[in-house]
Amino acid sequence: MDRVIIIIIISFAVIIFLVTVLIITYNIFKSWRNSKMYADCEKVLESLIKPSRADEYKIERITSKEPYDYIFKTPKYNYYVQIVPNFGAYEICINNSVKWQIRKSFNDNSMNFVPYVDKLMRLDIEDPKAKKLYLIYPTATSLLKYINECEMIFVRPETDVYGANVIPYVALKEKPELFDKINEI
Repeated sequence: MDRVIIIIIISFAVIIFLVTVLIITYNIFKSWRNSKMYADCEKVLESLIKPSRADEYKIERITSKEPYDYIFKTPKYNYYVQIVPNFGAYEICINNSVKWQIRKSFNDNSMNFVPYVDKLMRLDIEDPKAKKLYLIYPTATSLLKYINECEMIFVRPETDVYGANVIPYVALKEKPELFDKINEI
């Protein structure tokens, strides 16, 4: 009887140990993934700087509780950039200015929403050169926007999304000239 109790206690301790190791490993991976996301996005913003006018550009990482992650100052505009993690590369459907739905496919009826989009959308920026920019990291299967109850359009970098622009990180990395379309508007 004592032997059975000892085996149960040891088994229970091993299970607790394994679960703890899994939780710690998951948290380390999640932290590494987020650090990589911010580093990648910062590199892609740096790649947009024109070498001949480098002194006119500035990238500022915001670490406080602001509703944006970066301020990217260009000669023409000051972009308030929010990174939208989409590690599953799911479809993002913009229902309205503050509700962006994440869907695995067009038939997905789940109500998963992109967190914190509303904070930057609702932010009233007094800077006349201000523009809001959402970077989808790493990408999205498709970016859609409802224009009425039964019509959607594909969102392109130059599409006005309630006063903001939305662009996938991968698209911007592969074609930096897409930023020029946003910057011309």
